Amino acid sequence: MKRRDFLKSASALAASTAVTAPAVFSANAQSRKETLLLVTENGPNNLDIHGVGTNRPGYEASWNCYDRLISHETKTLPDGTLSYDRDKFKMELADDMKVGDMSVTFKLKKNAVFQDGTPVTAKDVKWSLDRAVTVGGFPTFQMSAGSLTKAEQFVVVDDSTVRVDFAKKDRLTIPDLAVIVPCIINSELVKKHATEKDPWGLEYTKQNTAGSGAYKVTSWTAGSEIILERNEKWAGGPLPKTRRIVWRMVPSAGNRRALLERGDADISYELPNKDFVELKDAGKLSIVSTPFSNGIQYLGMNVTKPPFDNLKVRQAVAYAVPYQKIVDAVLFGLAKPLYGGSAGTEVAWPQPHKYATDIAKAKALMAEAGYPNGFETTLSFDLGFATVNEPLCILVQESLGQIGIKCTINKIPGSNFRTSDRHQVHHQQDSGRDLAHRAQ
Repeated sequence: MKRRDFLKSASALAASTAVTAPAVFSANAQSRKETLLLVTENGPNNLDIHGVGTNRPGYEASWNCYDRLISHETKTLPDGTLSYDRDKFKMELADDMKVGDMSVTFKLKKNAVFQDGTPVTAKDVKWSLDRAVTVGGFPTFQMSAGSLTKAEQFVVVDDSTVRVDFAKKDRLTIPDLAVIVPCIINSELVKKHATEKDPWGLEYTKQNTAGSGAYKVTSWTAGSEIILERNEKWAGGPLPKTRRIVWRMVPSAGNRRALLERGDADISYELPNKDFVELKDAGKLSIVSTPFSNGIQYLGMNVTKPPFDNLKVRQAVAYAVPYQKIVDAVLFGLAKPLYGGSAGTEVAWPQPHKYATDIAKAKALMAEAGYPNGFETTLSFDLGFATVNEPLCILVQESLGQIGIKCTINKIPGSNFRTSDRHQVHHQQDSGRDLAHRAQ
């Protein structure tokens, strides 16, 4: 069963990688003709990609429930699986795309309807794109990457035609219309739930889907289970073969593995890398490694207050991180190293930084920075990805202890991490001693 038959993965949009995301397919998946059971460690905290602090599982839910004007073509990887081709585009809600010198015009598909049967119109497209460039945060930042920054750039020509005016000649403008953010929303439905304080209806779309995509969410219990049903009127492409997806949150990696091995679940993509290696060696399940499109493991430091406003302290931390131990003991080799690099000339992202583990150099930098005896700090991580984050943070805690930095590990629930982390930094600005680990 190919992934396009049941899930349009938001994790395969680009080729550059820092870590890989293996997935396990049960041998019994073919027997589940119309229902697929997906088990993961973490689930969505928001169904709207425009929402505040939407996590990666939220991206995946949004990707399956909303269309864009255009999307990426697919390509076959060496292992026979499908991935999105970042360099080629296809029509999704648009039936035609005409690129001019300083604008691009889209003609909408005549049979495109939202999940409630309402026709998709150019007014919906404009409202949705207006929302993306106005709502702020990550969505607006993403749109600006393609010089899409003002509502005036989106023009309704007629009921089925919309024009996007270019702010300048930017080769990223067209690709930026194919990523996850510029999704098209049922504007009239959402506006019914908007308020003066919430003009874009973010509270409604946080828990309800209002798109025209291949699937629609029919049930969602946060942190427990989400059910997606196929949109039988989807006009964006061939109907997926899977009619129903049951996406269940099973925090225990051991339980997820057991469900797969018994054939009681069809797929999981968040087992510990140790399990992926063992299951691959056993040969009973299909193991596929696909790259995270924009995912890296990194340590973020509060640089606005001491001690992390001191460059030498940050450099000391960089030299103290046990990079190879993390790759070997936490990721079991299923990662692309982004450390110990040299200044290169290749135009690519991400680029490896120059730092490698050197405790002696780290201690010397701490002394030069005025912290020969170290200091205390907190190390926060997203509990929703604990299978990787927790052992990683323990290794970092041990290594930083060797240079005098005593870390208290702070476990933040996955549903709160992207928002509470921001507040936590504010709360701790008096001391300024805060590190946050993210698994993006």
